[in-house]
Amino acid sequence: MAITLFSAKDFAQKLKVTIQASGKLGFTGETGNHLHLAERAGIKIAKDDEKDVLYLIIIDTPSEDAFELRSSSGYYSAETSRLFDYLGYDYSEANIPFDLVRQDNLDEQLGGEVYYMKRRTNKRKETFQRTSEGES
Repeated sequence: MAITLFSAKDFAQKLKVTIQASGKLGFTGETGNHLHLAERAGIKIAKDDEKDVLYLIIIDTPSEDAFELRSSSGYYSAETSRLFDYLGYDYSEANIPFDLVRQDNLDEQLGGEVYYMKRRTNKRKETFQRTSEGES
């Protein structure tokens, strides 16, 4: 019998990244700390064409194929605008948030610590404009 016991502490932190209006991929401070980004060499992005999903790969060894991680005020980001332009993401009007889901079964194949980038859909409240006619 094969039984896997899961620890709640492994799932307590919600890991998040966002394609910002500048096209940079930004990590929340908590995500950066949890992933130990200060000690990492960079990130790679992979796309599964069959499933149309993205994967974030965190690497420890510098590579010319990786995006460099930069730190500012405790937050980490990578200059990814040209990649997301190529992939057709329209980040200029609104940030595009993702939750990260660990995919350790892909680590060896993709050469790093792999996370599925689960796109989050934010339903925006409609903004109603008041007209000057009869409304107070």
